[in-house]
Amino acid sequence: MKQSILVCVKTQNKEAELAKKALAFWAKSKKLSLIEVQGKDGKLSTQNEKETCLGVAIGGDGTFLTMVRALNNKDAFPLMGVNLGSLGFITEFSSGDMIKVIDQALRGKLKEDQRPVMDVEVFRKGKRVAAGCIFNDAVISKSRETTMLRFDVSVGGDFLNHVRADGYIVSTPTGSTAYALSSGGPMVHPEVSAFELVPICSHALSSRPILIPLNLEVVIEMKEPRGKAFLVYDGHLSYDLEQGDIIKVAHRKKFLRLLHAPTQKWSEALRQKLGM
Repeated sequence: MKQSILVCVKTQNKEAELAKKALAFWAKSKKLSLIEVQGKDGKLSTQNEKETCLGVAIGGDGTFLTMVRALNNKDAFPLMGVNLGSLGFITEFSSGDMIKVIDQALRGKLKEDQRPVMDVEVFRKGKRVAAGCIFNDAVISKSRETTMLRFDVSVGGDFLNHVRADGYIVSTPTGSTAYALSSGGPMVHPEVSAFELVPICSHALSSRPILIPLNLEVVIEMKEPRGKAFLVYDGHLSYDLEQGDIIKVAHRKKFLRLLHAPTQKWSEALRQKLGM
């Protein structure tokens, strides 16, 4: 029987620690135990994953992404986020409502969305040298000393275009309101079965953000880094790229189970977060 709640708390934050203590006190009264994610790269054990009925992130979207990285099976149990005041699209609930909302979640009273996650692989000379899973985005970026990046992009096995830019973003619908939005990409409704490709500071006016079907694999070949280049997973994990590296991003029918209030609308969240 699942009797544990996974909790991920924003580090060095007094409000988050107080919220965790309140949750621990309430959980004990309900005969539930807490399992805490340890560190930014902490992983949940298989046994703990089997015993967990709910995941709770207390902090902001960054804290939520830390919790997602800790999961081996992204769809093992539903997840929710408690926001502590900063701009956050994933962390919906307030700390004042936390206990009430968690109780509702455990009783199946919240709405559950299935959000896609993407597998990312890096190949060098035919050998896979790095792999990861993203919930928001995979970003090809450059160092401050690097003048420009150049790469070829293919979608679903067909060549798309040559890109010269400061970087490139492959984003899920959830990540469309993060780095992709600040780089000129569109806001994508979570129910749209697509992900977006967004060049960062393109050196050609013809290079624009593109939405593509979720079932098509994106392949990016590094042609000429002209300096240091990196692949960043969900704004945290980073891998150094070299000329000739092949980056593949694909949806493998994996979905993350995200909880939110039945009355919460996507359009309302945009108005609240962006002041629209």
